[in-house]
Amino acid sequence: YMLLCLLFTFNLLFFIAGIIILGLSTHIQSNRADYQITDELLPAITLLIFVGAVTLVFGFLGCCGAIKESRCLLALFFTDLLCMFLMLLAVGGLGVVARSPAAREQVKVNIEKMIPLSAQPKDVQESFQEVERTLKCCGFFDGHLDWGNSSTVVPNSCNCTDTSRNCTFLDGLSDVLIGTAFSFSIFMILGMGFSSILICQISIDKSDFITPT
Repeated sequence: YMLLCLLFTFNLLFFIAGIIILGLSTHIQSNRADYQITDELLPAITLLIFVGAVTLVFGFLGCCGAIKESRCLLALFFTDLLCMFLMLLAVGGLGVVARSPAAREQVKVNIEKMIPLSAQPKDVQESFQEVERTLKCCGFFDGHLDWGNSSTVVPNSCNCTDTSRNCTFLDGLSDVLIGTAFSFSIFMILGMGFSSILICQISIDKSDFITPT
């Protein structure tokens, strides 16, 4: 009974985690410019959305399997946990790749093509301005000059103490991806362990009711 309660609680937390992952990753993908999502990181975000949706569904199935003591549902839950475990490892791997020097250089090249920033569409300018306001910086290479040579094109977001302070490339998102992927991988290993033990226990309990012929 204690193991059933533990597995049910675990799956309930798993269900809630699925909602959080799905909501967070969807928000990040919907605001790519604000979070400086590169082409290298986009597959990881998409995969994370899928993992969140699947986690939500199979967290619910795991709860049902624990309540009904169904070996079939628990076996399905175990199989899905294994698949998601492998996918999360892939997400973590993509996060590591996004931190590589080659990926950083690609981001730098892409931003250099957008100089002067004042020539970009309004929504792109607003995204860059949001980064500047958040990090209290100006431009990415030559300070406020990245917006253009005229002072009239420099936005209010560059009104900081040091207008020569360049905005650094954000590593925080890839850190979140790596941390999330490997943290949930640990929970999935625990879930696979709990479900395996419970499946074995259910099999033993049912075999006790089988009378020899």
